[in-house]
Amino acid sequence: MAGLRRITVTLFLAAAVVAVPARGHAAIKVRKPVLLAPETSRPRPAVRPRKGKDVFIGTVIFSRGGPVVAEIPGGAKPREWMVVFGQGMRRVGKAVIERELDKGVYLLKPAGRFSVSPGDRLARESEREAAARVIRTNRIPAYLEFLGFFPKSKYRARIAREVFRLKMKESYPTFPGTTLEGRLRLAETVDRDLPLGQVLIKLDRFVIARTDDTGRFRIEGIPKLPVAVKLNLDIKDPRFQKAREVKVEIPADSFAEIQADIPIRVTPTVLVGEVRDERGAPLAGMEVWTSPYTMEVLSDEAGAFRISRRKVLTPKEGEPADRPLFGGDYEVFAYRKGYSVGRARVSAESYRENRVPPIRVERIDLVGEPVPDLDLDLAQHLTLGPAEVVPQGAGPRLNP
Repeated sequence: MAGLRRITVTLFLAAAVVAVPARGHAAIKVRKPVLLAPETSRPRPAVRPRKGKDVFIGTVIFSRGGPVVAEIPGGAKPREWMVVFGQGMRRVGKAVIERELDKGVYLLKPAGRFSVSPGDRLARESEREAAARVIRTNRIPAYLEFLGFFPKSKYRARIAREVFRLKMKESYPTFPGTTLEGRLRLAETVDRDLPLGQVLIKLDRFVIARTDDTGRFRIEGIPKLPVAVKLNLDIKDPRFQKAREVKVEIPADSFAEIQADIPIRVTPTVLVGEVRDERGAPLAGMEVWTSPYTMEVLSDEAGAFRISRRKVLTPKEGEPADRPLFGGDYEVFAYRKGYSVGRARVSAESYRENRVPPIRVERIDLVGEPVPDLDLDLAQHLTLGPAEVVPQGAGPRLNP
């Protein structure tokens, strides 16, 4: 019987080649099995594609130019669309069922010009549609089946996270299990002592831990996972923000001891406002600074300014010349040659944006006008070394 079937299929293949003339007589190239999947995105298909449990439902057994012969054990209907996958699970195109040649053997016509080879696979879903289906199903076996079909899928990271979340719902905590230890560290120099205890740490969106007084935390009991997954470590504290993205990788089919380091920065304290003239028009290029003394900035075309850093007069070697600004009572000044000095007061809160009342200045067209006396003792607001002296008449200058 097996010999009779091979003869029958051979006759049908020969009939297919005669029925659909090929361009040229290139030799048939056999390559490693590839995958075909039907797709539902074609406008108004004659037969609505069926959604099955399995992604791949057929294999190309012959191709020469135009005609394609494929074996589909589960059967197919005339004018049903299939998606073709080649080597490496790469989608190469679509083909339509023309007719059945033998039981489970079909003649297909490619839609457009693309290369089909024996061993290519057929499916009733594209990779995107299969991913959407298994995510709706939300079951670990469906996720693993998808990753088996598409090991290099662009949806792999998303599906691995979903597998992690399901495993956490099922069996967290479990012992023995994977342990994650980490610590927070300030990635910048600040002017005050900021305790790192009781900071909320989140692993993905499931596991929550809090740091101790030294900024360390520990998460235990993560169950064994069937697939490796990379997860974000986030901090939830209004005082801090991550200096860079931090990911941890939990391996598949094993337990691990994972170490994590999270560099953090202080959430900016920002003074924002605007400078306008006596008519209410915005003024660009105004020098803006504060007392206590901060960095100087220039107002933009809309007259707006933002200050979030404090200048250090004599920074230590290797340290930046500025540091984060914190809340407090500030007097904000604005000046440019040809204008009077404008000022406003603000009581700023730390770790948030603080609005400064609008600063008004008047036009003074005096030739050679000197820098006005601001009546400020900068020595009270700067950290000076024992041998440092603030010269008389010293005032704010823009940083080079």
